[in-house]
Amino acid sequence: MGKETINNNAISAKIETWPKVAIIVLNWNGWQDTIECLESLQQITYPNYQIIVVDNASTDASAEKIRAWVKENGLPLAEYRLESREMQPVPILEEKPLVEGLRRVELICSAVNLGFCAGNNVGMEFAHRADADYFLILNNDTLVESTFLQPLVEVVESSDDVGLVGGLICYAESPETIWWAGGVFDIFLETKRMLTGYSINKVQSDESFEVDCITGCMTLIPRTTFEIVGGYDESFFIWSEDWDLSLRVSQSGKRLLVVPQSKIYHKVGKSLGVLKPLSYYYGTRNRLLLKRKHLRPALRFLFLLWFLPSRLIRYGIFVVKGRLDLVSAGYCAIRDYFLGRTGKWSKHEG
Repeated sequence: MGKETINNNAISAKIETWPKVAIIVLNWNGWQDTIECLESLQQITYPNYQIIVVDNASTDASAEKIRAWVKENGLPLAEYRLESREMQPVPILEEKPLVEGLRRVELICSAVNLGFCAGNNVGMEFAHRADADYFLILNNDTLVESTFLQPLVEVVESSDDVGLVGGLICYAESPETIWWAGGVFDIFLETKRMLTGYSINKVQSDESFEVDCITGCMTLIPRTTFEIVGGYDESFFIWSEDWDLSLRVSQSGKRLLVVPQSKIYHKVGKSLGVLKPLSYYYGTRNRLLLKRKHLRPALRFLFLLWFLPSRLIRYGIFVVKGRLDLVSAGYCAIRDYFLGRTGKWSKHEG
């Protein structure tokens, strides 16, 4: 046995003493952001991780761009083709992984746009078959600190009753300002962001703290949590699915924690945009779906008694501002909710 083989065995043994984390990055027509995210992930200090990129039938040559980046960086690639949600990814290329670091990029190319929920579920199911101990859902429009992952894992490892973990998410354009540090539900399951807009100096302690909601922008999900409650509810397609998952995990008796030592940066609004028809449709419809799923009938009735008249006022403001596209999206969202239509919006192209 040569010296190199002995060293490789020692490295592998050291790596395997750490829980295996599968980092799942979903891409849809955003290869530039995805590659920047992968570049930041190359620098992380956590020793035992794999990266799974799920491409949601992008039309901007994302898969080709990601393949090229992997090759340029001298990384091995395993690529899979997914024809539909009902099928399993089929391997089309499997290069031998490296011994340490970012050992290989797993690229799953879907033939259809599965949405945020099903796309990430595909990644988690893949990671589960690969015997990962933790699944980290990470937006492609984020950049991570090199030390962000270890504190998340350590918190879960230290307690059996932790179901989901998140960190401090700051604005990419304002790195000292918090975008998300957990959410709190009110009686109608409306979510209030904690510490949003505050400086990171507002967080005085490194102690993790309990919250009601962990955002899907970055969520560490233990394997056991996934096995108990499952992944994202695919009826949401995108948005509010993280609120729903948080509620289901809490209902299973597990705690949700934010770990201040873990920090990443988010390019807010890059996926669907802020106040565009797609984001407004899903935000409105899924907000209602969440109430239907988790609120008692009496509370749901009271919420609708406030919500529906308030839309008339809001849509009037949109008309004055010339945003008839948002009025149409909002109308479709409310109509589809009452008709029981879920999943992908019929007007969502791509």
